[in-house]
Amino acid sequence: MEINRDKLDNLHQQLIDVIRQGDARGAKQMVSKLHPVDAARLTALLNEAERQVLFQVLSSGIAADIVERMNESDQINVVSALEPDIASDIIEQMDSDEAADVLGDLPPEKTDAILAAMPTTRAVKTRELIAYPEDTAGGIMATEFIALKETQPVRAAIKTLRAKYARLGDERAAYVYTVDRAGVLTGVLQLRHLVTRQVGETLENIKIRNVKSVSVGMNKYEVAQFFRRYKYLALPVVDEESKMVGVITADDVVDLTQEIATEEMLKLQGVATDETRAMSLINIVRRRVSWLSINIFLNVIAASVIAFYTDTLKAVIALAVFLPIISDMSGVSGMQAVAVSIRDLALGRTSSRELWKVLWKESRIGFFNGLILGTEIGLVAYLWKGMAWLGLVVAVSLWINTILSVCLGSSLPLILKRFNIDPAIASGPMLTTVTDLMGFLIVLSLATRFIHYLQ
Repeated sequence: MEINRDKLDNLHQQLIDVIRQGDARGAKQMVSKLHPVDAARLTALLNEAERQVLFQVLSSGIAADIVERMNESDQINVVSALEPDIASDIIEQMDSDEAADVLGDLPPEKTDAILAAMPTTRAVKTRELIAYPEDTAGGIMATEFIALKETQPVRAAIKTLRAKYARLGDERAAYVYTVDRAGVLTGVLQLRHLVTRQVGETLENIKIRNVKSVSVGMNKYEVAQFFRRYKYLALPVVDEESKMVGVITADDVVDLTQEIATEEMLKLQGVATDETRAMSLINIVRRRVSWLSINIFLNVIAASVIAFYTDTLKAVIALAVFLPIISDMSGVSGMQAVAVSIRDLALGRTSSRELWKVLWKESRIGFFNGLILGTEIGLVAYLWKGMAWLGLVVAVSLWINTILSVCLGSSLPLILKRFNIDPAIASGPMLTTVTDLMGFLIVLSLATRFIHYLQ
């Protein structure tokens, strides 16, 4: 059972007291008894000096389990504050992909110091992993996997498998792969074949040759789609020469999918995907204000429509009440369509080539939703002012603008994707501006056309 916040606060205070009393052994015992997830939550609450004391007495294995389960910003804070020799011991115990992620986020001089304190072989492999872009299969993969030479007999393969399995565990050893002398991926083994075939038979005769793999350069969106399509527990990663260099597990993809969803949500809101509360105030302000400044400019364009129809607004002041309602409701409808299109693009359920199919479906959705919403707001206008024409103008305006916003919201991400523009970043402000502008224009132009009925 997960420790609730009250219990966590109590443990936090107890741990601080133990550390301040100089009882390093007591602190170690207290943290070691906890599940690594709870230990990570508890450790994140400590200040830098308290963490230093704790990590000096924890075994590198327990410390690695704790660091692996921290969020990204806490990992950076913890590891960057440790002495390079202590940090290197912890990093060495972590899964290779986790270790590369942590080191890749540290200042270069800190990363170099930690790698220098690690064994040469592990340091070289970790540096190679860090070099892969983090949004590719190479940046996601781990280098812990089981690959056996296809020329090995079953007897030797079973012996090797037993030795490697003890170090990798269930997840990393979900599949056993075969490679040739050059390390090129040639197949995958079913464990039942290993235990049922003759011990002298070579793996080449029992391997499954049609093995799916992903290249190191494949982007993370395609990796997520690949797992969703084939539903494997793990997939091998190969380089340009088809040599096996790593493996991506389903567990990695669960985290990846959550990361992609979070990124898309943040992009739609104009927030940088790497922004955290731990960043300096100046950096956060600078990042956000650039987005907000663009939105000011776009809103000025939409507001200019209102300025053009000032006389109509003066004559029918009640319209001012419904202008924000029409623009907001249409914008919400449009953003629903944007969200669905971006999700379908991310999951590979649609492509820019299906623009007209998507547009036809969403236009009908917009037609009926706009009709229902328009009727509702039209009735409100009529009941408020007792003017049927006011209700009709407001209803028709919301109806038309909802159709337009839904069509635009569904098609815009597909169009932007075709031109290699990130749809999550650009769709939001473009949709908001157009729906506001069109909403104001439709309601005010209709009101101007039927002004004599509205006075």
